[in-house]
Amino acid sequence: MERTGVVKAVDGQWLEIEFCRPADCEKCNACHGGSKVMNLRIKGEAQVGDTVVVYLPPSAVTKASFIAYAIPAAGLLLGILLGDKLFPSENSIGGAIGGLVGVGVPCLALYLTERFRKADPRWTPQLVRVIPAQTANQ
Repeated sequence: MERTGVVKAVDGQWLEIEFCRPADCEKCNACHGGSKVMNLRIKGEAQVGDTVVVYLPPSAVTKASFIAYAIPAAGLLLGILLGDKLFPSENSIGGAIGGLVGVGVPCLALYLTERFRKADPRWTPQLVRVIPAQTANQ
């Protein structure tokens, strides 16, 4: 998936890029506004005001969504079921505690392994091209 944005700040190899919402997001409003600011570490150079094209493979977006949502949800459900089985006489307390543990363990594992995904270029957006501000305005 390619997205086009404008460089708002430069700090070494880090670019702060403002992305406009794509047309297919108009009805969602999940980002609560017309733009989303994202910090990216890139290899290359750009200046404030330059337009940049950033690419992330669709398969990485799908995998990241699965990891972020499906694994904790599955842990929650499994934890509730195991909590009810292990502590059946505790009314719903066993299921509630099991659910908390079931969602907490995958979230902790995701948190602890996040730095490895950030270091892997397959999981990070890549700068495709830079359109200098002078060229973009002509």
